[in-house]
Amino acid sequence: MVLLAMGSAGPNALAGDAVDASSADAAPGNPRVWQAFPEAGFYPLYVADPLRSQSAVTVVAVPSSDIPDTGSARFGLRLGGQYPIVANHPPGKPDCGWQLDFEGGFSSHFDFGHSLDNIGWDGLFGLLLDYKPRPALAFRFGSLHDSAHVGDEYAERTGRQRVGYTRDEVVLGVSVRASQRWRYYFEAGFQYGTKEFQEPLRAQAGIEYQGERPWPGARGGWYAALDLRGYQENDWHPRATAQLGINVPTGRGQSRYRFALEGATGRSVLGEFFTATETYAGIGWYFDF
Repeated sequence: MVLLAMGSAGPNALAGDAVDASSADAAPGNPRVWQAFPEAGFYPLYVADPLRSQSAVTVVAVPSSDIPDTGSARFGLRLGGQYPIVANHPPGKPDCGWQLDFEGGFSSHFDFGHSLDNIGWDGLFGLLLDYKPRPALAFRFGSLHDSAHVGDEYAERTGRQRVGYTRDEVVLGVSVRASQRWRYYFEAGFQYGTKEFQEPLRAQAGIEYQGERPWPGARGGWYAALDLRGYQENDWHPRATAQLGINVPTGRGQSRYRFALEGATGRSVLGEFFTATETYAGIGWYFDF
């Protein structure tokens, strides 16, 4: 992490010298502070969104699925996260300003009923510019990419070939922290370069609640979150994903572990099977960094 102050750094400062955060914020005449590779993102993560870049291990039961020849239990693996690149904030306000983020990840399902064959996986990445005018309000604008694939074993067993489902979107999102406990967010996506079986628009909304510590001396508190997504290509039928769990801070910046129950119904989270509807419920371990 490197901090650079733009403006007067004092009579003894050398040109190009890195400036300590406390002195940079306190020195008069410093209009902005640049920070390379900050520890935390300006735009809050969508906790219950199964298609954001994140790291998680889940075990789920699938009582209903339109994906042919799949079992009723799966192992889910998500790898990746959000990586802040550079931030620019006013003196004394390190949690407000502008920030550039990269996010990348991998999301997949493995079938317990067929020797843990990989059903499908999505490669996710994006480049996003965040703007946070005040601590309770944040915006993000940028590009997200989702490249979907059919698992090799599933394709060999069923003959299902890849249709080449890919989304390249321009996105605009807003996050509002209504109180210490409640947060809401809304996001719109527009895909450019659609294929003949795709439509360009996507909409997303969510609500999150951060509760009290579940017992005296606990490091974290319980939470509940709901994420809703709808796609024009699915006639706007919503996919709902909910989580109920416990946050456990790691002690390193704002990173945290989460242990949660997760349930979802609607369009499959596997992009290659975007026409399929599924319902699942399970338990998972999540890591936000």
